[in-house]
Amino acid sequence: MNDRDFNELNEMREQLATLKKRLESQTIVNDRLIKEAMGRKLSSLNNSAIWMCIVCLVMIPLGYFNFQRIGHSTAFCIATSALFLICLIAIIVSHYRIHKRDIYSGNLVTVYKEVARMKKIYKSWHYWSIPMVLVWFGWMEYELYLNQANEDISALLMISASGIFGGIIGGIVGLRIHKRTLRTADDLLQQIEELKAGS
Repeated sequence: MNDRDFNELNEMREQLATLKKRLESQTIVNDRLIKEAMGRKLSSLNNSAIWMCIVCLVMIPLGYFNFQRIGHSTAFCIATSALFLICLIAIIVSHYRIHKRDIYSGNLVTVYKEVARMKKIYKSWHYWSIPMVLVWFGWMEYELYLNQANEDISALLMISASGIFGGIIGGIVGLRIHKRTLRTADDLLQQIEELKAGS
């Protein structure tokens, strides 16, 4: 091997080393960017849960006193507050072990497991929440009928229509939040799978 060949070989080795360093640094940057994106999604999930918890906490006393004020039975008022308390507990149980710090510490297995657990709870949510809301709504209508039995039927119809309209709006908002949460969970699980496959 002459000097020229030797120099070319050294030059190729240097180029390969430089290329390897660039690829390694690019992989590190890509991993960091992916983890930051995952952190933002986890924050979005947890922030949504915090707002839902705040709504439930406000509605526990508000639901009780408002329905009592318009003449509903104490049992119905307690059941209304219990409904919001059950929702609050379900949200806390779904989210309490999901932490952004686990992503940055590289504990992706834990994040994957907890997000999958949360998704499973959310997917089964409608099996018990819809029957519970339907029973509650039927009970409310029955008590409205009893309270308005000796009065003008138009007042009963107006209150019922308001309840149905409010229920539809609440249902649409709840369904959108539910779908967004499941979509975000799916995105997170897919990103973790891609990271694990690439490592």
